[in-house]
This record gives sequence, C-alpha cells and structure tokens, in this order.
Amino acid sequence: MLNYKPSKDFQEFCASFKNSYDDLGWPNPRLESWKLTNVNKFISDTSKLLTNDRCITFSHKNKEIIKNLNVKSLNLLKSDFFKNHEMSRVILSNINNGFEISLPDNFNSKENIEINSKIKLGSWNSSVFIIKIGKNVSAKLSFDFSLSSNSICTPLIAFEIGENSNISFGFNVVNESDNLNNSNYIALMNGKLMKNSTLNSLVTQQGVNLSRSEININLVGDYSSFNLVGLYFGRQKHHKDITTSVNHLAEHTSSKQIVRGILDDSAVGVYQGGIKVSNDAQKTDGKQMSRALLLSKLAESNSKPELEIFADDVSCSHGATIGELNKDQLFYLLSRGLPFLEARQILIRAYLNEILEEIYDEDLIKQLNKAINMWLKQLQFKDAA
Repeated sequence: MLNYKPSKDFQEFCASFKNSYDDLGWPNPRLESWKLTNVNKFISDTSKLLTNDRCITFSHKNKEIIKNLNVKSLNLLKSDFFKNHEMSRVILSNINNGFEISLPDNFNSKENIEINSKIKLGSWNSSVFIIKIGKNVSAKLSFDFSLSSNSICTPLIAFEIGENSNISFGFNVVNESDNLNNSNYIALMNGKLMKNSTLNSLVTQQGVNLSRSEININLVGDYSSFNLVGLYFGRQKHHKDITTSVNHLAEHTSSKQIVRGILDDSAVGVYQGGIKVSNDAQKTDGKQMSRALLLSKLAESNSKPELEIFADDVSCSHGATIGELNKDQLFYLLSRGLPFLEARQILIRAYLNEILEEIYDEDLIKQLNKAINMWLKQLQFKDAA
C-alpha cells in the first residue's frame, strides 16, 4: 500500500476548499451539467463513512516515477477548470490519498503502469492523481477502482502530455460485492495535450449504484489527438453517466468519442458529450457517437451530444441511437432452434464486439473483454434465477 504524505503547502491548498464544501455540499441538480444526474438521490449522509487512506497499490518496475504530492504538484490543479468545478470542493476538501506520477522525456515502457484502488466496506476514498508526461513518451496507465458495499470513491486526475507522446489511459470501475445498491463513484479528469501527442482512453463502468466519469480534454498543440471509448453496464436501479468536453484549441487536432451502454431492469444511462472548436482550430476533425441498448421496458437512456464550432474549416459530427435487440435477428436465431436466453446472449455479444473494433491497444482490449465477460456472466446468473 502507498503512504500518502502531502506537503504542508498542498494540505493548505486543499483546506481552502473546505468552507465551500461545508456551505454547498455535493453538486446541485439545478446546474445544467448535473440535471440528468442527481447526486443527492444517491449520496446523503457521509458522516458515518470511514476514511479509506491506505487502499492504493502501484505496480511498475520503476518505482521512482511515483511520489507524494508537493507544492509543484499544484500547478495543474490551479486551472480555471478545477477552480470553478463543483466537484473540486468535494474531492479536495475530503482528500485522503494523492500522488504524482512523472514520466520524463523519452520514457518508453511496454509494461503497464497499474494503479489499483480497493475501497473498503463503509468507507470513502477521495484521491488526487497528478500525471506529468514529458516529450517523446510511450506509456500505458491503468486505473482500477473496486468498490465494496456502502462505499464512495471520488478520484480527481489532472494531467499534461508533452510533445510527440503516445499515451493510453484505462479506467475500470466495478463493484465486486453482491450488494449493488450502496456504492458510488464520481471521477473528475482534466488534461491538456501538446503538439503531436495522442491519448487513447477507455472507460468502463459496471456494478456500481451511481457512477459518473467526467472528462475534460484540451487539445492545445497542433496535430494533437484524443480518442475515447466508453462502455457502461446498468441493471437494477443503477445510474451510469459519462460526461465529456473536448476543446480543440489548435490546428489539425482530432477527437473521436465512441460510447456504448447496456441497460437492464430500471437502470438509467447518461451520455453528455461536448466538442468545442475555437477560432484558431482550423482543420479540426471531431466525432462523437453514442448508442444504448435497452433490455427492459423500464430502462432509460439520455443522450446529449453537443457541437460548438467557431472555425469554418472543420469536419465535425455527432449522433445518438437508443434501441432494443433487433427482433428480426432474434426471430431468426429462435427459428434455428436456439433457446431464447442463448439467442439473446449472442445478439448482446455481437453488439458489444462492435466496440472492440474501435480499440487498437492490446491492454485496453483485455480490460474491455474482462468487463464484458463479467457483465455477461452476471446476466446469465440473473436469467438462470
């Protein structure tokens, strides 16, 4: 387990958010970006939750790349985004874990940098990760958040990727407990990409009552690129939310957001995806597409893709579809003698396999397959019951 020992300057910075948190608490559903996700419906009294400050493990042969937060770590946290964001006061005023990961120029590692967070029963972990990536870096970072029942996890991730670097981020959120209705996860991520840098990111959400991943990306260097694949699984009364904002601030930048969801029972899925193109971001290529598959008449999906374009030489598109399993395909399989549950499993697997074609990193593919197989196994248990 990693020991959290922030500097005095860093502690004072976090304490400055305390009054705001005491006055305002969690994000208000009247705010535009929170209208579709009412946190107060899931999280109320946190006073009895334990502080979970020794729950993070780190795995990589180079132990020198991770260290405790210090005054220099504050630079990425002092952005307007964190200063004005309503979740900053929640996370920073309750921080009990935090580390800086620094990858120097020309750092090249095929070994996955793994950060695992296992949240204990009846506890709240609020973590800060500062990630500084130099020039000409090639690396893969994997974040795995495993929640127990009656627990909360609120990570904040701030990063900067240097020129000519190629980075992969994987975020996996899962509740391995049988009690699915008492764990909540809200993550806040903000970062910037310099010239000719690329970030490929995968977000998977399953088995958690409330889960929201908010991602804000700033493409500040020419030819920088961001690609996101998001996948959420919801059942019972789960609420899943992937919210993104990609800001194109330089020429020849590109972004692609592909989000898929499967919702069963009374689960709710939310995708709020934004692409903003500034005046200087000519030759921008921005795409986003959201699809949700509903397995129940009571399941609900909300999609809100947005484009805000101020440049005139761009190629941008967005779209969203919500539907059920194809009845003709289901009928065809049934007519060939397959049982209903087996036929449904085949169609669900085919739907999920489409998203695998959007990923080219082997480690991210493994993470996605693991999430898919776990959810299909849970669905089989439900069908058998």
